[in-house]
Amino acid sequence: MQQVADVNVLGAAHRGSERAFAELLGPLVDPGYRLACSMLRDPETAEDVMQNASFTAWRRLATVTDERKVRPWFLSIVANECRNARRLRWLARVTVGLPDVASVRSEEDSILRGADLRHAIDQLKEADRLIVLLYFYLDLPMEEVAAITKSSVGAARQRLHRAVRRLRPDLELEEALR
Repeated sequence: MQQVADVNVLGAAHRGSERAFAELLGPLVDPGYRLACSMLRDPETAEDVMQNASFTAWRRLATVTDERKVRPWFLSIVANECRNARRLRWLARVTVGLPDVASVRSEEDSILRGADLRHAIDQLKEADRLIVLLYFYLDLPMEEVAAITKSSVGAARQRLHRAVRRLRPDLELEEALR
């Protein structure tokens, strides 16, 4: 009976029901926001990304035919919006002329930051960071991670394995400092 109810919700959302759309997206707002915060490290920008992602989801809802695929579909929209936001933020910071004087950090501060898991994750390539966040932070099954990253399950598993291996030198430094 649950599948019939889900099909009815998806069908109602396809017919333009805002209530049905809210019912579909409601459980996905928190994971989407956490993903956006993790990727962007800025709660305000993450809120903007979530609004844009929700609007995009509303416009593209007709492309989803299976209610079980709504979560990976929506989280891939969030990930794409995060990429766009990062790109726009980078473009806004590019200026002509000399850069502002950067604050100088002590060597000790630099070592401690390098040992931080968050910092290590931030140093990964964007695609690797996304897969680590989806699998470990949002605790998604590998099948959904693959769907969000638009890759096969085997390719997603291999990318995750390589990303974790890249994290290990930074994590070993953290263990040495204890």
